[in-house]
Amino acid sequence: MFEEIRERYFPVELRPGIVVRAVDYQTIAPVWAKMSDDMETPFADLGLYSMPGEQQPCTQLLHEVYSRLHREYILFYSKADEPVGWSYGLMQDAITYFMSWSAILPAYRRRGIYSAFLRHFLPYLQALGYERVTSNHMVTNRPVLIAKLKAGFHVTAVSLDERFGAQVQLTYFFDPERYEGFTRAFSLDRFERPSRYREA
Repeated sequence: MFEEIRERYFPVELRPGIVVRAVDYQTIAPVWAKMSDDMETPFADLGLYSMPGEQQPCTQLLHEVYSRLHREYILFYSKADEPVGWSYGLMQDAITYFMSWSAILPAYRRRGIYSAFLRHFLPYLQALGYERVTSNHMVTNRPVLIAKLKAGFHVTAVSLDERFGAQVQLTYFFDPERYEGFTRAFSLDRFERPSRYREA
């Protein structure tokens, strides 16, 4: 459905030696399995809830319905063509894309890779037709929160979830009128977001 647009945006070199490619689930799944423990603390170690295996068959039909939503699987590759990070997300509703899970290996962090990715990825999502982008982050995840606030995201909610803990929801608005509606609804001072994140 979105292949023609995707091919205009990927692959792309974000930084010297760092190339980002759009891939499929079969390509990204083994990378998750191999690298996820090196990226962040497992949820079980944080004391968060995980559904017992015997209960999972009860939700199979719902998972099948959920799996039909539009998804994006993105991998970050090093100069040696080794995966060093990813970004995964999906349609949240008819106008909203949810950036569900992004991570970069510790050795490649604090190099501006994620900020460079946002500068490229947000216009891509706008080209697909989305009007909003949301993401949830643990309240202690300062590096990503700062990067996204600098990119023009706004804090739009705080949630307590037994699966993910205390989280901050961030939202990015593509449509200037929608953004103006947000500022009016909450009596906020207008924030001039960087133009480089908008579709040309």
